[in-house]
Amino acid sequence: MGKAVLIGSQKRDIGKTVICIKLGMNLSKDKKVLIADLSSGKRKIAEYFNVSENIIYDIKDVLDSTCSLDQAIIEINENLSLLPGPRIYDKLKNISADAFRLLIDETKKSYDVVIADVDKVFQSYIDFNLIDDIITINNNDFSCVKEINNDKMLAERYNVGGIYTILNKYNKKNSKRGTFMSAKDIRKMTELSICTIIEDSMKYNDADYDFLLSTDESSFNKSIKSISDCLTI
Repeated sequence: MGKAVLIGSQKRDIGKTVICIKLGMNLSKDKKVLIADLSSGKRKIAEYFNVSENIIYDIKDVLDSTCSLDQAIIEINENLSLLPGPRIYDKLKNISADAFRLLIDETKKSYDVVIADVDKVFQSYIDFNLIDDIITINNNDFSCVKEINNDKMLAERYNVGGIYTILNKYNKKNSKRGTFMSAKDIRKMTELSICTIIEDSMKYNDADYDFLLSTDESSFNKSIKSISDCLTI
C-alpha cells in the first residue's frame, strides 16, 4: 500500500505546482509515483509536461465514474504517471468526499506515492484518514504564520503522519529590512521545522519543460531533494 501526500497552499501563485512536479520527478527515481492534479490554477500539470494533447479523460471524469482510472492516467515515464486536471476551469467543482476516498484508496494500491496537488489543504472533500503527509507552501509575508498554523491544526486534528512547511519565493532582502518575516521567527511562531527555503527567483517562476527535466546541482533541485528527504516514505 502506497502513501498519499497532499500539497496545498493558502496563497495563489506561490509556485506550488512546480514544486509538486519536481518532487514527483525526484521521488520517481526509485519509486512508482502518481501525480493527481486537483488544482484550479490556470496552468495545468499536463501543460508543463507537454502532454495536454494526450488528454481524453481527466481526474474529474474518474471522480464522476465517467471513465476508469486506467483510461485517464497518462504515463510520463516508467515510474511517473499523471492523472490530469480538466481543461475546463470550473469542472472541479462539487467533488464528493466518497469519490475522493475511492480515488485515493485505488491509487495507493498501485503506486508507492500518490501526490495530490490541491488548492488549499482544507478542501471539504478530503478524507484526512487517507493522507499520510501534508506539505504546506507559503512565503514569508506577515500572513504566513496564521496560514501555516491553520494547516498544522488540521493535520494534528486528524493525526496526519507528517506536516511539512516549505517557504517558497522567500524574500531575503525584505526579511532583513523587517518588512517580511524571518525564517527563524516563522519556526518559533509555528513550532514547525521548515523543510526547505527557496528564495524568489525568475529562473523557475516561468518554468518550462527543459527546466523540469534539468538535473543540475541548482539550489532549486537541492531544495527538492531536501523535501523528498523530509517525507516519511
